[in-house]
Amino acid sequence: MSAFAARKKLLAAATTPNVDDDNNNNGDIIDRNTSAKSFFTRDNFRKALQAQKQEPSHHVDETATARPRKRKQGPKDEIPAEGRDDGRQLKSQFLNLSEPIPTGRRRIIYYSSQRLSQTSIQPKANGRMLLKLLDGERLVILGSYGIKVREGELTIAGAFLSKSDLVHWVHAPQCHALPVIRITSDATIELHPHPGARSLRQLASLNPAFGRLWNESDDVAPGQAKKVVPTFQIIFTSDDAPKRGAIQELVSPAEWNKQLADVLDSKRKATPVVFLSGPKSSGKSTFGRLMANRLITGSGLSRQPWAPVVVLDLDPGQPEFGPPSVISLNKLSSPNLSPPFCHPALDPRTAQLRAHTVASVTPSLDPDHFVACALDLFHTYKTNPSLNKLPFIINTPGWIQGTGLDILSELIRQTVPTEVIYMSQDGPEETVDGLKAACQDKKIPFVALPSQQPQGQPSSSVDATTPATSGGGGSSRTALHLRTMQKMSYFHLFFSSLTVPVPHGQRQNQSQPHPGPTWSATPLTHLPPWRVRYRGPRPGFLGILCYDHQPAPDLLAEAINGMILALVKIEDRAGAFRDFPDLLVVSSPQEQQQQHRQSVQQFKKQPASQKQPQPKLLICKTPRESLPHLPNPQGRTLSPAHSRVLGLVLVRGIDVKKGELQLLTPLPVEMIAGSEQDLVLVAGRFDTPSWAYAEDLHKRQWEKNNAAAARNKQQGLVLGGGAKMEIDDDDDDDDDGNGDGDQSDETESVGADEVEERPEWERVQALHGGTSEAQPWVEMLHGSQGRAAGSKVWRVRRDLGRR
Repeated sequence: MSAFAARKKLLAAATTPNVDDDNNNNGDIIDRNTSAKSFFTRDNFRKALQAQKQEPSHHVDETATARPRKRKQGPKDEIPAEGRDDGRQLKSQFLNLSEPIPTGRRRIIYYSSQRLSQTSIQPKANGRMLLKLLDGERLVILGSYGIKVREGELTIAGAFLSKSDLVHWVHAPQCHALPVIRITSDATIELHPHPGARSLRQLASLNPAFGRLWNESDDVAPGQAKKVVPTFQIIFTSDDAPKRGAIQELVSPAEWNKQLADVLDSKRKATPVVFLSGPKSSGKSTFGRLMANRLITGSGLSRQPWAPVVVLDLDPGQPEFGPPSVISLNKLSSPNLSPPFCHPALDPRTAQLRAHTVASVTPSLDPDHFVACALDLFHTYKTNPSLNKLPFIINTPGWIQGTGLDILSELIRQTVPTEVIYMSQDGPEETVDGLKAACQDKKIPFVALPSQQPQGQPSSSVDATTPATSGGGGSSRTALHLRTMQKMSYFHLFFSSLTVPVPHGQRQNQSQPHPGPTWSATPLTHLPPWRVRYRGPRPGFLGILCYDHQPAPDLLAEAINGMILALVKIEDRAGAFRDFPDLLVVSSPQEQQQQHRQSVQQFKKQPASQKQPQPKLLICKTPRESLPHLPNPQGRTLSPAHSRVLGLVLVRGIDVKKGELQLLTPLPVEMIAGSEQDLVLVAGRFDTPSWAYAEDLHKRQWEKNNAAAARNKQQGLVLGGGAKMEIDDDDDDDDDGNGDGDQSDETESVGADEVEERPEWERVQALHGGTSEAQPWVEMLHGSQGRAAGSKVWRVRRDLGRR
């Protein structure tokens, strides 16, 4: 027998307990921290090999059910500490001995400390659940829920929660590590169903990326009607978890916990300013979230009111608070207990203080502009007396080599943090040396922490030694998937539902945290757009400014139609366009006085910084559509000190006849419809919103699955398996195939005399006929339509090469 065959046989024996040998085996339950590979040390391998030669092999029937064995009742067994690979088995006093214990090579993993019982878990009205837990116990919950601590103390995602009347709302999807509720003092907690869970789950009807993330049933097709289930599910063992993928817990290594304690201690001496850096997927955002929650709630030993924390989010690819391509300065007054796509925006009045766009998901588009935007946000923090005394966390992108290292070094020298944390102990050496050199110049402490472990599982599959992929099974999501989910979540957001944090100075029991945002599951093609006039004496925006690539004027309409743009507010026209000397036109004193006379009342209400005469801009027009655009042959950018981004918009169509842009955006009317605002639409290297083009197709397939499920239910049939999306050309008989982007037939006709009477920004009340048969952006081709004359589809025989 070869060494590889012997190792494989011993591995099977190590993970397959003998059913008949009760003296040497206390059960077939394996702790989630027990690894089969830890069995194979040099000494254990030699001993096991000798034992295999001396003892006859026992046959294990994996299809048979093991006999329930009797166990002695004793005090509560201690749960092994996380990360300790000591091979001890987890014993639970709540195990139902009447149930057969699984045998064979399948592993049972314990996530929560106890089984459901009438004494510890009591169902209440309206889907609430009351739990009585002891010190040291833990809970892992999948789904969306609210948690209220009625007695005792607990920790969740770095936050210490004690007795109060507050309900803290949590979103815990399977594509992210689930937060673990750990009891630090005997506690009575109350779990509430999440009121925003339904709207968030309905986004799965528009994109499969949102599906199979929660506590849904696995034995039904997508969109199939199923019984109403709670918004959350307690995961006791791997048998309770959905079979589509693994459950990954949110784990904080010992080095992380020590660093969090040190930062909390330093808060008592001076205001901490922590600079987080590290490679991609190293845990910067996770560690920053844990640190923010710990700084807000404290250590749990004191009953002081919560203190706000300011977070500078500088990762345009995967931001924590905002859509991709946007970096922002945010003030948090309550713990952050949800992944980024569950809060794609914050309240701009109280939480999101200022934001900029880099028009890309990476700083490489314009590194100098990225640094300027970051320093402007930092300057806002330092010059605001109500902010500069609060703890400050800077989260940076994962670009750490070459130009990315230069960006990080410059930010360290300019911000001078109290501590620089690098989220990796494996280099690269060039990056570590560069960051240490930047820290030595300002005498800043440098700390290297271990990276976050990749999202794998102890798998409950047959072969426990098979390496797990990130996220595991159907719950895995790549960075592109998560970015798409965050953009969809942003554009389908109801802005009026955003939570308002507790004002600084108030006690936490004086304001109940809002459950969070809600979403619309209507495809974007069915939503009434904003009609923004770009022609006439009072246009809704100054013009279109392109960063980086500059399309030809006659191709500008095609370049922006169906694409994402940034809506930027100009605070000072002369300062924002200081790098555009060719666009600034200085007005004569007579023209300036005439402009002031037209808006005297509005002028008096403006602050002193805005009472200076605003210079005119040289705005060009495209030859066919007359779209206003700002020539930018040098590829320059607006000054971040005199401008800020309001949000993102999606161009639904261009109405050339009426001189209007049709824009889709979740921004409220009070943010964009001001008559005295200078607005600029910025184009750049935003990701193509291909997800928006297919939302209607996914929605129709979802509704078709629901209709089929209803018919099968009436016939007593079962619709099984996962239905794949199929496009039926017969359902699109009314589609005229018009893909030129002109959507003028979907809004009411307005005469030329009426155009000047409408406001610059106006929401369309309803689309033509209450629906959108002519879909924008998508052109359905039938047969040989759209192909050159004489062309045909090539068909390849599958039996080529066979004899």
